[in-house]
Amino acid sequence: MEQRSFKRRVKVVVLGNAEAGKSTLIKTLIPDSINIEYKGRTIALDFGVIEKNGIRFHIFGTPGQRRFEIVRDVISEGADLFIYVFDPLLGISKYDLEVISLLKEKGLKGFFFINLRESSGRDLNVEKELSTLLKPKNYHFVFGSAKDSDIKKDILDELLNLL
Repeated sequence: MEQRSFKRRVKVVVLGNAEAGKSTLIKTLIPDSINIEYKGRTIALDFGVIEKNGIRFHIFGTPGQRRFEIVRDVISEGADLFIYVFDPLLGISKYDLEVISLLKEKGLKGFFFINLRESSGRDLNVEKELSTLLKPKNYHFVFGSAKDSDIKKDILDELLNLL
């Protein structure tokens, strides 16, 4: 019989618009994660498990295309925490507004990962715009590149802080 080395399981759902960097972030956090995709686009989910401080985080990535909205809703059911991946180069879309509204309604705890690509830099206007949209809730922002393995510590620390 396998002995459990963790104290708690936590379901984390990763949300965001298409091409925001959700799958890339999950692959950076968990290199052996799975991705169900077609022609380079996630059509079902990403999934991986990572542990820190006795907490086993089950990370579920959702597809960002509107036509897979039902998949997003099913995967999100029962989530303990969320990470919303936002690409400032894409701007705030109608999809972002809808999903952010749902997160606020549900009162789910989480944070926003601002995926900075090499050319985007830290855009404080995006942070200000998002902060305005998120009121009255005060969500945290984590800035970095979804491709940078150094972001792993910041992401895990933020998840632990939310528990």
